[in-house]
Amino acid sequence: MEHHPFLSFDNGLEITYSDIKKKRSGSEYVTIYFEQPDETGRDFKSAQCNFPCGGFTNVVGYTPEELDHLWEHVAKAGNLMFCIHW
Repeated sequence: MEHHPFLSFDNGLEITYSDIKKKRSGSEYVTIYFEQPDETGRDFKSAQCNFPCGGFTNVVGYTPEELDHLWEHVAKAGNLMFCIHW
């Protein structure tokens, strides 16, 4: 599965998203991926979120406060990422 680039930030945060996926119920969603260098610059933080139906999963290195900030990106742009492939 390909990750489509969406946004890159000066702090190294990269947001990408998947093609549209289908659940067994027939509902559709995209997975939004977040990745950025950690504070040491030697490793990466990462998380993913299924939109519109889920919260964060596979979280590595992000604090709850940082996830709240990432959720703002999901809330603002999730529909756009979902509709680009529709």
